[in-house]
Amino acid sequence: MQSPKRPDTPAPLPFSAPTLWRKVKAGTFPKPVKLSERVTGFQVGAVRAWMAAQSAV
Repeated sequence: MQSPKRPDTPAPLPFSAPTLWRKVKAGTFPKPVKLSERVTGFQVGAVRAWMAAQSAV
């Protein structure tokens, strides 16, 4: 998923934003944390653990 604010940096996740949210809804990606009414974030440790588990498969 490419950051619109940083188009020159490589994408940390190998899929699009809609796919990310499908994975969250399906329970195959860590759930986000609501930081405020309009801001949602992910716990870095949980995402890194998910990425490590994916590369181990």
